[in-house]
Amino acid sequence: MLEVALVEDEAPARARLKRLLAAHVDVRIVGEAEDVASALALLRATRPALVFLDVQLGRDDAFALLRRLPEPQPLIVFATAYHEHALRAFEVAAIDYLLKPFDGERLARALARVRARLTEADAWPADEDVRRLRAAWSPAAPPPRLVVQDRGRRIVVPLAELLRVATCGNYVELHTAERRYLLRTPLARLAQHLDPAQFLRVHRGHLLRADQIVSVTPRAHGDAELHLRDGSTLLLSRRYRDALPADLRGVIPLASASVPPVT
Repeated sequence: MLEVALVEDEAPARARLKRLLAAHVDVRIVGEAEDVASALALLRATRPALVFLDVQLGRDDAFALLRRLPEPQPLIVFATAYHEHALRAFEVAAIDYLLKPFDGERLARALARVRARLTEADAWPADEDVRRLRAAWSPAAPPPRLVVQDRGRRIVVPLAELLRVATCGNYVELHTAERRYLLRTPLARLAQHLDPAQFLRVHRGHLLRADQIVSVTPRAHGDAELHLRDGSTLLLSRRYRDALPADLRGVIPLASASVPPVT
């Protein structure tokens, strides 16, 4: 049996989650809590394998709870209406991030990830790497790395290897020299955690590492084309023109009349 605890401050949300979990015969709910204090008592007493955790818990939040839990910690699936906390959730090694209102199918996918993790040798997310990530996170300083979930594995992507980021539906696509990764977070939220002098917002759908720009070609209407080290190009929207370093920004005319369209 998969022993599960529900930590959620709204009774209707807990009741709905219980109804959805009832469809899974291998799941047993060991208890419920609505704030940090009761959650600590519950989790210490029952030691469940999995916790469904809301971000907002009265006057506290889920991260205050996680900081106080002893090791080994249970697996965590966030269930919340606050999409902007997704990046921070995965930095503390959450298995999944369910955005309310989610349905039974989405819940089933989350449980499948949990079952896959529990079959691995490192079922508990208490390894040294995760502890370093948790200790290093600060809203005032960019994290040194990002953590993505890929087919039941937790993959660390160092910021030093990140070349650019593009929106991809409800995810962002992280581009490195070797491969691409998907991270479920809005681009604007990720941008808040990156150094704006190092990662430039060049388009509403793109963040770019500044040192990847080889040259800039002006286009019509104040836009520009950025030529990158890997041979690819990106459009620089005139809305984000001021994000470029001053020496590159100077080649882009403010008025479009003097720049013929690119054909």
